[in-house]
Amino acid sequence: MGRGRYPARLQVEPPPPEVAARYLLIWPSHEVYASPESFPPISSPGLFGDGRPLEIDIGCATGELAIALAEARPGANYLGVDITLKPLYKAVETAAGRGLPNVTFLQSDMLLAYGRIPAGALRAAYVHFPAPLLRPRHRKARLVAPALLQQMQRALVPGGTLSFMTDQPDLYAELLRLLPAAPGLRLRDPAEHELALSDLLKSHYHRRWEAQGRPIIRAELEKC
Repeated sequence: MGRGRYPARLQVEPPPPEVAARYLLIWPSHEVYASPESFPPISSPGLFGDGRPLEIDIGCATGELAIALAEARPGANYLGVDITLKPLYKAVETAAGRGLPNVTFLQSDMLLAYGRIPAGALRAAYVHFPAPLLRPRHRKARLVAPALLQQMQRALVPGGTLSFMTDQPDLYAELLRLLPAAPGLRLRDPAEHELALSDLLKSHYHRRWEAQGRPIIRAELEKC
C-alpha cells in the first residue's frame, strides 16, 4: 500500500544557503557508496560538535517527530533522515523558524548511511510509519530489513531504544520475523515503553491513519 502523495504535493522552496548550511546535509548516494570516509560520523560530536545524546528519526519526511522531540528534550540532539529531499525543505523551514539548536536533517539513503554511525552513538532511533514496500521487487529498498536490526544493535547504547510504529500488520509481522537474527535487541513489554503517545509526537502519517480509523501498531526494541 502506498503512503499517498503528501510529500510530492508540498509547496516549499529550497532553504536559503545560510539556513541550509545549518540545518541540511545532502549526501549523494554514489558518493557515500564510493567514499564513505569523506562524510562525518553520524554522532553528536560529528554533527553537532558536542557530547549530548543523539536520537535519529529514520524516514522523517517533514520532520514533525524530530522537531517535537528537539523542543521537548533540549538536552539531546536529533537527526531526521529521509531519502527524499523536498519534505526535508519543510523540516528545515520549521526548525529554522523555531531557532532550534539541537536538530538537523540529512538527505541520504539510510541503507548506505548506516555505516557512518559509530558503535554506541545513538540513544534512540525511530522508524515510524515507513512505506510498507511489501512486494518482492521493492525488497532492497525496505527500511524494515535485516540491516535495520543488525545496525541498531550495533549503534544503540546499552538500554537504547528502537521505536517502531506502523498501520500495516504485515510490516509488524516482518519485524517480528527478523528479530531472532538480532539477539542484541529485545522486544519490550508495552508496560515498559518509554515514549508516551501524546499529540506532540504524532507525525502527519500518524494523525492521518489514526483519523481513518486504522489500528496503530507499536513496538519498542531495547539494546541488551
